[in-house]
Amino acid sequence: MIKTKKQKFIYLGLIAIALILLSYLFVFPYHYKVSFNTKQPPGVVFSHLRAWPEFSFRDSVAVVNEDFAFYHELIQNVQGPDGVLTVHWSITRETDSITRVQGRFSASEEALSQKLRLLFGQSYVPHTSIGLTQSLAEGLIEKSKNFKVHSISDTVTEPVFCAYIPVKTKEATKAQGMLRQISRVMTYIKENDIELKGDPFISVTHWDPITQDLNFDFCFPIDSVSARPEDPEVRFKTLKSERYLKAIFNGNYRISQQGWYSLFDYAQRNNIALGSEIIEIYRNDPHEGGDSMQWVAELLIPILD
Repeated sequence: MIKTKKQKFIYLGLIAIALILLSYLFVFPYHYKVSFNTKQPPGVVFSHLRAWPEFSFRDSVAVVNEDFAFYHELIQNVQGPDGVLTVHWSITRETDSITRVQGRFSASEEALSQKLRLLFGQSYVPHTSIGLTQSLAEGLIEKSKNFKVHSISDTVTEPVFCAYIPVKTKEATKAQGMLRQISRVMTYIKENDIELKGDPFISVTHWDPITQDLNFDFCFPIDSVSARPEDPEVRFKTLKSERYLKAIFNGNYRISQQGWYSLFDYAQRNNIALGSEIIEIYRNDPHEGGDSMQWVAELLIPILD
C-alpha cells in the first residue's frame, strides 16, 4: 500500500512527539525552571542563597548546600513537606545594573513519575519551585534595604600606625569578634594614656570564602612615638601607603562584608586586579545607636599594578 503524503506527515509527527517525550522524560535534566532579576551584584545574591539553610525554616523546608562555584552557581538539596527537590542556581551578570538568577528544580524522589504528573498539572514541583523562589527573591529585597554601597573610587591612603589585636572568627560573626576584643585594646590604650589618632578599622589577613573562616587585625590608630609598654595581647604595626579600590558602605557593620562583593564585582567588570587584603574603617560608633543606614564604613581592597 502506498502511503499518502498526509499519512507520512502524521507518522513523522508521531515520531517527533515520541522523541520529544522520551527526551523530556529521560534526558531533560530538570523538572521546572524559575528565574528573577535583581539589582544586587552576583556576590550578594550568592551569599544570600548560600545562607538559605540558616533561615529555610521560614519556608517550611530544610536546605543543605551540596556544591557551588563562586559566585555563579550553587546546588542545594531542599527537603519539604511534599518531597525532596534539588535546585541548581545559576547567577549571571546581565548588565552593569542587573543580575539574572535562575533556579532549575528537580524532584529527587520519583523523578520520572513527577515528570509525567507535571504534564497533567498534578506535580507539586511547579508551585513549590515558584513559591520558594519568590520567597528568596523577597528576602533578598528586604536584606538589600539594610545596606547601601556607593561611591566606588580609586584612592591612595596615607600610612597609619596602630595598636591591634588579632581576631579569628567566621565571616558571619565578624562584629562579635570585634566586640569580644574592643574592651581589651581600649583598656590598654586608656591605662597607658595613649592618644587615638583616627577611627578604628580592621585589616583582613585571611579570608577563606569556602569555609568562611576570617582572620583580621582589629586596629586603633595611635601616634608612632607614643610610649608602648609591652602587653601579651596588644601588638603594633604600620599600614603603608597604598593604592586601593574604595567604596562607602552604609548599614550595620555586622553585614559590611556585603560591600566586599560590590567591590569585587566592580573590579571584574572593569578589569581591575585586586589583592587579598581587605580594610574596613568605621566612621561611627555603633554604641551610640541611631539609624544604622546613617553609619559610614570605608571599604578598601588593594589594587594590583
